[in-house]
Amino acid sequence: MSLSFWKNIKAYKDFNASFDISNYVEFCPSWHVFIADIEGSTQAIEAGKYKDVNLIGAMSIVAVINACKDIEIPFVFGGDGAAILVPDAYVEKTKSALLATKKKARQQFDLQLRVGSISVRALHDKNITLYIAKHEISPHYKQAVFYGGGMSAADDLIKHDLSYCYEEPDTLKEVDFTGLECRWQDIPSSKEETISLLVYAEQTETYKNLLAVMTEIMGHYAQRNPAQPDNLNLSFSLPQLMHESNAKATRLRRYTKVFKLYFENVLAWLLIYFKITLGETSWGEYKQQVQLTTDSEKFDDTLRMTCAIHGHERHQLEIYLQKQYDENKLCYGIHISDRALMTCLVFERMGNQVHFIDAADGGYAMAAIGLKKQLKQRSKN
Repeated sequence: MSLSFWKNIKAYKDFNASFDISNYVEFCPSWHVFIADIEGSTQAIEAGKYKDVNLIGAMSIVAVINACKDIEIPFVFGGDGAAILVPDAYVEKTKSALLATKKKARQQFDLQLRVGSISVRALHDKNITLYIAKHEISPHYKQAVFYGGGMSAADDLIKHDLSYCYEEPDTLKEVDFTGLECRWQDIPSSKEETISLLVYAEQTETYKNLLAVMTEIMGHYAQRNPAQPDNLNLSFSLPQLMHESNAKATRLRRYTKVFKLYFENVLAWLLIYFKITLGETSWGEYKQQVQLTTDSEKFDDTLRMTCAIHGHERHQLEIYLQKQYDENKLCYGIHISDRALMTCLVFERMGNQVHFIDAADGGYAMAAIGLKKQLKQRSKN
């Protein structure tokens, strides 16, 4: 029963239901929360490594999914890292996969990945309760949603107490990044801008009102989704494809790998352009499949959204957000770009997959700076 805890949670399809407490269940105490995040991510982003920062967050997730292939597990992509939950029996596998990812991040990308964990039972002992729900974005991707402060508390404990963190051992097993893909060009905004927005509020009603205002200002989810089929273009840039090559290949073989990825993209472009069907994959519909499995709006104690937006719409939104902040209803951070990045986990071309979206040049990680500043200021008042 414990192993199938996440699988057995009933899913809902309307994202607004994420703010209905009745959809949440208390997390099984025999599971563990793992956090993997880039140390010094702000400095790395300012140095131009924002694509690598995003990629390592996705690498952490796919490494654990592949290490725990026989069960379904919940996870959250945070831009500069990830949160992943596994049952007791899979703790050592998960630890091994994440420490191998930590080594890869250091060797191939010169970035330091912090890896740590805490059991849900240990959170309970600290009077911290973790609640989870399941949002069905499409039949091929079920998104984990968290409420009640448990996930934020776990993240804070792991980031600020070294006793929860793991050091990289001298010897490590190989890590499996099968399914990880980074093969699309940066996605230009279908409007004028692409924003990553973080919002924290005490009352669920505040989130419901915000979503209603955002829908009125910039349209419903499909309209504000940065991944519009007409804007999705495969990359033929060897430097861009090198990110995936660095993740999957050794230093000696990464150049062979990058040319292989290039020719795979040429083939994929031909299949998409001529709308060819091979087996169960209808390549003419693949861009629509990508759009339907994006992870651009989510909730894990904090509302995280990456949206395409016009400049005047963003101005309206910021006026609303500032007013809500002034009335002590919420705190927020926003990062503005002209394009989005997409990092993908693809296990079946027309099936199991998820596409993580973040605004370019820092996205969620940069938006977090503004959010933390407001939260700090609010705590002083």
